[in-house]
Amino acid sequence: MMKFIKGAMIGSMATAAAMMLYKDMNKNTKNKMIKKGKQFARKVGML
Repeated sequence: MMKFIKGAMIGSMATAAAMMLYKDMNKNTKNKMIKKGKQFARKVGML
């Protein structure tokens, strides 16, 4: 059960990140996306 929950969380986070990347084609927000990507990587590492 925990594996399913963990998988669902990672999947939903990845989907949200992909949607943000898709919307975010501006150069101004690229640095923000890199920061969020690093935070996301840390969160996945903690899971």
